[in-house]
Amino acid sequence: MPIILTTLLAAHTLAAAAAQKEAVAELMPPTQVAPAQPALTDDVIKKAVRETVAETPQPAPPLAVNPQAGAFRANSVEARMSAAFEQAKVPDCLHSDALKLQPAHIGPVNVVGPYSLPWVIAAVVRGKCN
Repeated sequence: MPIILTTLLAAHTLAAAAAQKEAVAELMPPTQVAPAQPALTDDVIKKAVRETVAETPQPAPPLAVNPQAGAFRANSVEARMSAAFEQAKVPDCLHSDALKLQPAHIGPVNVVGPYSLPWVIAAVVRGKCN
């Protein structure tokens, strides 16, 4: 008995869906078929690539902008070495970078201004600044 009821329910659902589909098809105007697009061939692809390349602006060659640009230059090595020595240098205690090697903070809160004086004194004692 349950199999018969399940079968009847499924048939009723399918019939209702088909009837609804037919009603919607009657209400909608007939659609026009779009014209077929040309086949995608090698010639069509080559033409599209040429048009795209012609439309995009070409960037200036890097050597025209900077004639000294290259893979390896002495200036870049010199700049990197200067930056490394500057970072390694022990800061002066009376300047703004005195706490570079020993930042003043309490947990996630940075301490600035005159409130950072205890950290400056500790940096002097520990030799973190001159």
